[in-house]
Amino acid sequence: MFHFKQFDLEHEHSTLKIGTDAVLLAALTQALPAQKVLDIGCGCGVIAFCIAQQLSKSQPFPEVFGIDVDEASVREAQENATRFPLLPESCFHFEQISLQDFVNQCDSLKFDLIISNPPFFHDDLKPQDKSKLQSKHGDGQLSFQELIDGVDALLAPQGRFAIILPSIEDVEFQKLTKDRLFCQKAIYIRPTAAKPVYRVIREYTRTPQPELEKHLSIRDANLQYTNEYLEVVEPYLMLRVSS
Repeated sequence: MFHFKQFDLEHEHSTLKIGTDAVLLAALTQALPAQKVLDIGCGCGVIAFCIAQQLSKSQPFPEVFGIDVDEASVREAQENATRFPLLPESCFHFEQISLQDFVNQCDSLKFDLIISNPPFFHDDLKPQDKSKLQSKHGDGQLSFQELIDGVDALLAPQGRFAIILPSIEDVEFQKLTKDRLFCQKAIYIRPTAAKPVYRVIREYTRTPQPELEKHLSIRDANLQYTNEYLEVVEPYLMLRVSS
């Protein structure tokens, strides 16, 4: 069981355990005023539930969808929805299905916010564990081109798409979005200020806009959490040490 400030989630059986990437992506994505949200590759639902926490502040009945190809992950997300204290279970729709099939079956659905911590490390050594292969590698599961095609089919005209990727894969992804999705915000994340960027969060829209660039370091030179990082995750995690 993983304990957030306002809710708890089971993630033992999900392909990808709750970690920094998912929490940062949710925390740095402005959910409001979205009414209909889609989490692609939802796992246990961590991003979906963090976004739902934001939505619960002013929208009593948002629609939060999550899709994943892994049966155990989806089952765990569905179970987590039954215990989520901030919104009714009926607000959540988790389904075991690929993005490609979801588009074919639900292409009339349009989402105000689509968010994803997708399979990546396309050219890295593949892990032995098949479930980790599904969660961290795009090979044979969901290519970046298929992800972009799916987002293009499902995103509302004024909708936003948020994604987190390693810096190398981010360059590849940016090339594929050209003339289809336009980056309006880029957040470059470093483990410490002295180390290179290792994750990039981007937010896309359908129309070109000036790009807002931000930088975030998770830890300082003494390997303590930076105040900036603590402020970002404060709505979700209890990390500050009481004085």
